[in-house]
Amino acid sequence: MGEINIPWSAIQSFAFILAPIILPRIINFIRYMRVQLSTRPNPRPLPPAASRALNVLFCSILVFLTLSFPSNPFAPSPSIFALTRSRLTTSLETVFSRLARLRDGGVLTEADTLLRSKLVSKEARKIYLRFGERALTECRFCKIDNPNTYALFYYPANAMIPHLLHMAVVGIATSASFAGREAGRWRNKFTIAGLILAAVDTYVVFMYDPIKSGSEAVRDGIEVPSALFQRMAVLRPLLLACFDVVLAGFIYVSATNRWFFTPPSQAEEVDKVVAASLASLTGASSKLHAASVTRNAVVRDRVLKDRDDAYWQTVVAMDGGGAVGGPPGVWEEEEVVRAMSRAMAGQGGVDLAKLGVSAAEYVNGVTAGLERESS
Repeated sequence: MGEINIPWSAIQSFAFILAPIILPRIINFIRYMRVQLSTRPNPRPLPPAASRALNVLFCSILVFLTLSFPSNPFAPSPSIFALTRSRLTTSLETVFSRLARLRDGGVLTEADTLLRSKLVSKEARKIYLRFGERALTECRFCKIDNPNTYALFYYPANAMIPHLLHMAVVGIATSASFAGREAGRWRNKFTIAGLILAAVDTYVVFMYDPIKSGSEAVRDGIEVPSALFQRMAVLRPLLLACFDVVLAGFIYVSATNRWFFTPPSQAEEVDKVVAASLASLTGASSKLHAASVTRNAVVRDRVLKDRDDAYWQTVVAMDGGGAVGGPPGVWEEEEVVRAMSRAMAGQGGVDLAKLGVSAAEYVNGVTAGLERESS
């Protein structure tokens, strides 16, 4: 890149313009972070759903890191200008004679010979530096005077497919049904960020010219030009891996309540209460069913039936005044008799009819279905 001299006065003026816009946002962000740190709950273990998202992102990070190494099997061949330390204006004979010394036996390969037949002009060399050997030698519809045709050949396999696969990984890792609510809250933000990254990559592929954007020495043919296709083959998967690392970090800190904690919404609270109520009702129903089965077994067994009858006869005898000749029960005490008389006369503030109806409704509700289950 060429040197850009910006005067200090211009920097000061630019800072004075942006300061009223940026400073309040920085202050609000600091306050927000303080509130988040002071109100966050205690950290919790990583939920299983969020763990699935992190496993997916971990695999994606490993794949993209592997693809960022120049020695991976999908990496393009190195630039012949970088291998031979040749400038853009170096003659083809010199470039390929240097390249032949680097090959086994000092002989050019068939691919080298085909590439030499294509590098017949300066424009062809520029296209080679942008899109690589495969685009220059294999494209059948491309034209030297229209570099965008080479971009159309280069873009799908080298840029579009990696970004599509990456967006699929982001979609899976931020799916609420697969990764949980904590990961799903980042879906929109990181989807937009991934689309922006893909748009920047598309702009670089179609618009960036390594010769025009290079230093003055590169444009004059003094220094070795850099190959855009080779740099992007390293930077593209490396940026995607870094993107996934950031996403995994956000999912981890939010899923464990270490940062970015948001309380459950009202709908989620209602769903939680309903789920707890349904669980309680299911437990109560199972207990009632067990009681019904037990009662059915007692009734069908003669020994247990005799014990049950004896128990209830004893209870009735106690409620009815006790055994003959026994001590008087609590129901025969004078204060209890007076209180019962007042209640029966309607003077105790108790509506016996309403109480009886409520008791009947309660008994019918509790024992509903027991007769059907025991039959």
